[in-house]
Amino acid sequence: MSGIELALGSGFTDGDNKLDAYATKLKESNSGSDVMNNLSKETLDQGKKILLKMYICFKAMKMGFKKELRPFIELDGTFLKGKANRHVLVAVGQDKMKYYYPLACAIVD
Repeated sequence: MSGIELALGSGFTDGDNKLDAYATKLKESNSGSDVMNNLSKETLDQGKKILLKMYICFKAMKMGFKKELRPFIELDGTFLKGKANRHVLVAVGQDKMKYYYPLACAIVD
């Protein structure tokens, strides 16, 4: 099965299984931020959650990009190894001093 398996209910046991709860807490505590997670619908009927994709962009990062950064976005990524077998992508911008500024991150297939 592809994706990161999440246990239903509040009994999360290891780090990977906390992603769904983390996304929920981010949505509650950061209004105006974009937090999206895509769960496999086929496995929900079997009592499991499989996280396929996740995207996070905080409101403060969006506002900082609009105010101070150059209108240019770079994308970088790396591989997750082990059970997850996914990619982590990060969108970054640059300020006037050419320092990198993270804008958003995603876990994808």
